[in-house]
Amino acid sequence: MNKTTNFDLLIVYSEELANSASMKSEEINAPFPKDGNKQNYNLVYAYFLNTCRRNNLKAAFTTSADIIGPGKCRSYWLYEKNNWIKVQNEGFSKLIFAKFSPSDKNRKEKRSLLFYSKKIKPFNNQNLFSLCFDKQETYEKLKTFSIPTAAINGLTKQSILIAKKLLNEQIEKQKNNCDFSDEIVMKDRFGAGGLNVYKFGNNQIKEMITLMKKHKNISFVIQPFVKFDKGFKFQNSSNPTDIRLIFLGQKMIQTYIRIAKKGEFRCNEHAGGMLRYLSSKDISSEIKNISKKIVSKLNNKSSLYALDFIISNNGNIYLLEANTGPGLDWNLSVKENEMESKKLMRIIIKEMKKRVVSSKNNFRRARIVIPVVDVPLIDGFEDSQNVLIMNQTI
Repeated sequence: MNKTTNFDLLIVYSEELANSASMKSEEINAPFPKDGNKQNYNLVYAYFLNTCRRNNLKAAFTTSADIIGPGKCRSYWLYEKNNWIKVQNEGFSKLIFAKFSPSDKNRKEKRSLLFYSKKIKPFNNQNLFSLCFDKQETYEKLKTFSIPTAAINGLTKQSILIAKKLLNEQIEKQKNNCDFSDEIVMKDRFGAGGLNVYKFGNNQIKEMITLMKKHKNISFVIQPFVKFDKGFKFQNSSNPTDIRLIFLGQKMIQTYIRIAKKGEFRCNEHAGGMLRYLSSKDISSEIKNISKKIVSKLNNKSSLYALDFIISNNGNIYLLEANTGPGLDWNLSVKENEMESKKLMRIIIKEMKKRVVSSKNNFRRARIVIPVVDVPLIDGFEDSQNVLIMNQTI
């Protein structure tokens, strides 16, 4: 049996989106299918691994399908000399950069197995991940800043009516409820990327039930639709726009906006939105002040996360979403986006380097050398074969 290779870092991606290195077909020669809409991710993670190498971090790319134990995978990808290489060998790391969510039973089990040991550390704090992963929990924690949100618990008309009643009660308590239209946004409670987000008229309950039955494995929440097409203008655009602030711990490290395509209310790039980077000074002091309050409430010192805001047509600011998995990819046709994405990756890798070095130093300080010769120590005498090293940097 081949010996397990130890890494400083394992990137673990969703098996639904990336190829396992255990696939033996010669046609599969990169982590992401070259005929799919994620093919540019091969460039993204090639850059990520190269940057790790330049920072003396030993890193590999694997998938959730390869997880076989805490911090352990059955195969992995390396990127060397401008080529992706499949390695049919077990890999292990105590530090995990997880890029998959426990959105179904299989992935929940895989994630639980990956982090089963307390020695295995996710790059992002698990409590913060869980909070941001669940839109209902995000609302409960940050309701002062958020759009009213209610979970639909069931696939019946009654379950929708109960959720709508709860939502209406929340709206009535809202100071600026004139910001909300009669339309309802229904979205995947555990989703991301603008996927499975829909808008309905106030009385379209039958249509909502039909959609829910079509997606029985998805849990939904509902929110009032905020009118925000005129809330934030970029170069005289009248399309809905959201503002994303990315934080590492309590420090804001990147800012950009996403502008929805004409006739669309979702701003995500996957929904046709256009991304434009802004400098921190282009972000209003009101949004910065609200983000500081949220950051203080989250009280996290080292995780990577994003806060998405929208501004209503009346000028009121709402937290739209918080997530711990902001995308690292870029639009191949926009050079600025590539530069900024690479900058973000370098910041992330710098933080990883700091943690790896700290972990190794802690291990050295805690190292114990067991006496080789079983002879009692005598005051004033030091036997070179009988030395206890503890709490000392090697």
